[in-house]
Amino acid sequence: MKTLKIIIAAALLVLPLSLGAQTKAETSLYGKTVRKFSIKAADKFLKKYPNSVYAPKVLHLKDSVLMAEYIAANVSTISPDAAMAVAGNAFDAIGWKKDGVEHVLALDPDLTFRVLSPDGTLEDTRVIPVYTMSSATPSLVTPMEIISPFGGKRQYIHFAYRGGTDEYVEALYLPEEDLVHQALFYGKGDGTRIEGQSPEMIEGVNISAEVAWLVARLRENPNLIQISKADILTDDSIQWWLQKNPNARTSAAKLVFGKLDPESSIVEACKKARKEKGSGRSAAIFDIRGYTVICTVSGGEYTLVWCEPVCTNRNTQPYIRSIYFDNDGTTLNLFYYKGKTTFKKKISLPSRTIRHLK
Repeated sequence: MKTLKIIIAAALLVLPLSLGAQTKAETSLYGKTVRKFSIKAADKFLKKYPNSVYAPKVLHLKDSVLMAEYIAANVSTISPDAAMAVAGNAFDAIGWKKDGVEHVLALDPDLTFRVLSPDGTLEDTRVIPVYTMSSATPSLVTPMEIISPFGGKRQYIHFAYRGGTDEYVEALYLPEEDLVHQALFYGKGDGTRIEGQSPEMIEGVNISAEVAWLVARLRENPNLIQISKADILTDDSIQWWLQKNPNARTSAAKLVFGKLDPESSIVEACKKARKEKGSGRSAAIFDIRGYTVICTVSGGEYTLVWCEPVCTNRNTQPYIRSIYFDNDGTTLNLFYYKGKTTFKKKISLPSRTIRHLK
């Protein structure tokens, strides 16, 4: 009731300054309507004076009161602590009121929603698709909150979670319709920051208003760093090579080379790097995106031949001091240092074989 009085008082403060065109009866009814406001009184005024200068104000006041009444009838009074007390082993829990009836929504580690009564009785179970490429168990980053991001009566549950260290997801769940909207950001992460991209940020992709709202949150998050298309192509090429050659640095006898996209930053870096000349090809070694890579160039085509993490301690870790071709012009030598010791690897480019030498 206090809120209603404040709304009506505000309405009285914004009476039109120019009243010359209004009849005394119209102005008098408007005054009575706002002083003793009710939905019935508002409808009476709007029916009698639909084109009145006061009509937009009465309509706005009516909508505000209806919204206040709706919120009062549909906002849960269950506290987060009380919700968690009946939720058991849940990520998080929150009160949710539908049609005047109180419920508890419990979000479990597998992103299943359990709908509970206030005493903890299970009423329904709803499965939310985990929107990540990681096999890691999701971890909750932002606790659940009930919001109305677009105004009106629709109440959404907002939360955010991680899929491992490299993926971050913003989610909006509409419990009344059991409908979820999600936006993903993925790339290279350290547990806090992620440098990468979002499928929902790609130009030309049609997205809903809910997803657009989630994307805006991704853009505003200082721990999510969007990178260029060129670096995305480079990261994809490096990850592809590492997956195809898991034992390259230890026991592999064969290697899988990767053809590089001309638009990737790795190709641009290779163009600028100093090159070793071979037979019908050249090779360059350089650091990029946290990795030491070796690329070959032949006939205008760029190929990723070798990839390993950048050495961070030359006293304890091996690192490539130099590369050079044998006299045949097709066998590439990788000359390593580790502290004061040295060793080599030989890669035959035509056969794509590797030898690990002491």
